[in-house]
Amino acid sequence: MLINVQQPFFVLVFAADSFTMNLQKIFKQRNFSFLNKNIINKSFTTKFNLSQFHTSNTSNKETIFIDSSDNVKIEVIHYPPTKQTNYPPLLFIHGAFLAAWSWENFSNWFSNKGYECFSLSFRGNGQSTKTPIRDKFWTLEELVNDISSVTDEITEKTKEKPILVGHSMGGGLTQKYLQDNHHKVSGGVLLASVSPLINKSGIFSSKVDWLTIKALLTLNPYLIIETPELMKKAFFSKAFPDSMAKEIHPKLDKNCSVVGLAEFSRSFVDYKKIKCPMIVIGAGEDALADNLKHVEETAEAYGVGYDMIEGSGHEVMLDLKWEDASNVIFNRIQERILNKK
Repeated sequence: MLINVQQPFFVLVFAADSFTMNLQKIFKQRNFSFLNKNIINKSFTTKFNLSQFHTSNTSNKETIFIDSSDNVKIEVIHYPPTKQTNYPPLLFIHGAFLAAWSWENFSNWFSNKGYECFSLSFRGNGQSTKTPIRDKFWTLEELVNDISSVTDEITEKTKEKPILVGHSMGGGLTQKYLQDNHHKVSGGVLLASVSPLINKSGIFSSKVDWLTIKALLTLNPYLIIETPELMKKAFFSKAFPDSMAKEIHPKLDKNCSVVGLAEFSRSFVDYKKIKCPMIVIGAGEDALADNLKHVEETAEAYGVGYDMIEGSGHEVMLDLKWEDASNVIFNRIQERILNKK
């Protein structure tokens, strides 16, 4: 069955029937010269220990709550740095069905490198305020208010401008926030993010199944990932263990703002207004329809190269290659934001 690519329901991006990419199995960097499209490949490898999937340096973490608009309190998990550096703080911004907890691997890893780390839960997610009557209907602007409130609090607390790291839908919200607030941050990292041009390039697979149609008609996108098996197919690499999928699945939030998702079907950000340094990273096994196309157009929009984390599904910070992704983000921040070669 064919679906009009302009139908306003972003969650269908996770319903692609098949996804094939002729890519190498190691991490690759692609830097674009936009005149001749030359591609320069570089590679590195890092060792991954399955037992490190849930790191254990959590003794110093704390959960705080920050006031946002609409009488909403936003959950923020804070990881202090384990050593003193002059790095700006990091604010991790989650995507659909996730919350602050999903950044534990990254928060531990970066705090051990000397970064002060914060991760938020949007309204209706995690331990943030839940209002069942409204949680499916928050607009992008209202969700951006959560980023704004937390960013201002971090700046007040640390006296530093944070770097925002936005994943998936959270990457789209990060861009929308930066449109008018880029001067308040040190830079932005887009991880398997919504493209700023997604309304033009299309956000749907050409093939969808009955489950997707049901999710559309009932305004319940959670149906697409309501079992560990469905979640793994949509969000994780083929190598991701079924046992881990079963462990993670109960942590997912069933709530997701369908209004916010729908807004991505039209122009949601004026990316030309964003003037801070930007970093773009994609996932090699992302099941998003036309995944590589979206990563490329995001990089072109911001005039930068992009990195692909090979062997990773959409949930990069939870999949098996999360440590590779941490290294990539660390190195790109050093080069492009902190100007340390």
